[in-house]
Amino acid sequence: MRLRTRLMILVLASFLGTLLIAGLALHSLRSELYSQKSEQITVALRMAEGVMNRYGALEQQGKLSRAEAERQASAALNMLRVDDLYFFARDANNVLKVHPKAERVGKVDLGSTLPDGRTTVAAYEEALAGHKYGITTIQTSRGSSQQPIPKLNGVMRYERWGWTVGTGIFVDDVDAIFWREASLLLGVSAAVMIGVGLLSLAMSRRIIGTLGGEPAYAAEIMEAIAAGDLSRDIVAQGQEHSLLMAMRRMQSGLRQMIEQINRSSALMTHTAQELAGEMRKLDQVSNTASESTTSAAAAIEQLSVSIDHVSDSARQTESDSQTMAELARSGCGVAQAAAGSILAVSGQVTGAAAMVERLAEHTSSISGIAETIRDIANQTNLLALNAAIEAARAGETGRGFAVVADEVRKLAERTAEATSEIASIIGTVVSETSTVSACMEEIRPAVENGASQVHEAAETLHRISRSAEQTLALFRNVAYSMSEQSQAGTSIAGSVEQVAGVVTETRSAVALATRVVHDIDSMAKGLHDAVSRFRL
Repeated sequence: MRLRTRLMILVLASFLGTLLIAGLALHSLRSELYSQKSEQITVALRMAEGVMNRYGALEQQGKLSRAEAERQASAALNMLRVDDLYFFARDANNVLKVHPKAERVGKVDLGSTLPDGRTTVAAYEEALAGHKYGITTIQTSRGSSQQPIPKLNGVMRYERWGWTVGTGIFVDDVDAIFWREASLLLGVSAAVMIGVGLLSLAMSRRIIGTLGGEPAYAAEIMEAIAAGDLSRDIVAQGQEHSLLMAMRRMQSGLRQMIEQINRSSALMTHTAQELAGEMRKLDQVSNTASESTTSAAAAIEQLSVSIDHVSDSARQTESDSQTMAELARSGCGVAQAAAGSILAVSGQVTGAAAMVERLAEHTSSISGIAETIRDIANQTNLLALNAAIEAARAGETGRGFAVVADEVRKLAERTAEATSEIASIIGTVVSETSTVSACMEEIRPAVENGASQVHEAAETLHRISRSAEQTLALFRNVAYSMSEQSQAGTSIAGSVEQVAGVVTETRSAVALATRVVHDIDSMAKGLHDAVSRFRL
């Protein structure tokens, strides 16, 4: 039902209520007027009763005869006449004893005939049945007019003489007062109805202008938005700042925001899937690097053992110069083998340096991906903040969406924190990888220098046969060089162990990054599920 129809029903109900109140008031007024008239008649009858009692007492005391007492009582009652108020009296034989018209006194008079066929005397008898004072309404003329007028008569019975004494008041003025008040009340009721009708019309226009349409339509639209239906077109009337216009703007803002959230969640899901793939590749590379560093460590350990053996051989050659030539030939072969091993170690060190460089490149790629995640988290946080602002503007109806926006903002903050941790770990990996690469570059010249020295030792062993003293001096140099090579091998082994530790930490960081990527993917799916209830 339209608002204007409801207001008109309210106006009609108010008018009917006003008419009912006016009717009750008029009925009460008429009853009160008749009650006042009846009270006046009763007072007059009491006065007449007092007169009759006075003269009856004089008769009883013997001061007056019965006839004289009746005559004086009649005269006294005639003297009580005021305008249309007069007294009349009949004896037990219905003979008039008192009347303002003297020609009617002393004659039998049953009164006029009433519309229902009764005489006034019969009406008086019925009124006095069981009552001291009887009140009845008759129709009689006033003065010279022959038009019957309603008159309220009251009678009493004076038992000592058997008289029925009465008086009356015309009540046509009651009807005049009644219709005057009725006209006034009807006029006031009509004015009130017109005023209420105009006020209701103005209120309906103002309410519809404020709401922008019917209240039922506004409630229907609000229920649709609360249920997640943003696809309905809102038809608004009236002012630009009406409720339906504001709801239309709110619906448009919610629709745009949800579309943006859907796009962002889809982008987060796609990015998380790509990042998960990159994390798997990085884990494989890290596993390969770990195996390579383990192999390099074993090779360097073998090189250190070989260098120790060479050093022992040189010391033995120094103590036994008699067999220098034979040992020189044997040492030549050992030196050549050592040169080959050192060259092999040099190649392995070069390969390990290349792997460390690739590890640094992949670590830099991870840093770029972590930065992308941080940008996505910041954008999601900004979208959640905008959603919270829009929900706050929507008031009570946007409270549920504000909770969703707050959860999205918290997820974005957690993503940003996790991304910062990943960036910090990646920075550490890059720094340690750079250190390992620098160590590899420092080791390479030492290994090449060792190979060169072993080659020189081989040439020296060829010349041992020509000069024992030169051979002895050369073996001392070889022993010293082997000691340095042993220390260098130990240092290389420590560096390789550090590289292995860095690779292990890298794998741990990759595992943490993989978990973070899964969390991001779960958050994106949760965000999509949260807004999927809305129909755009």
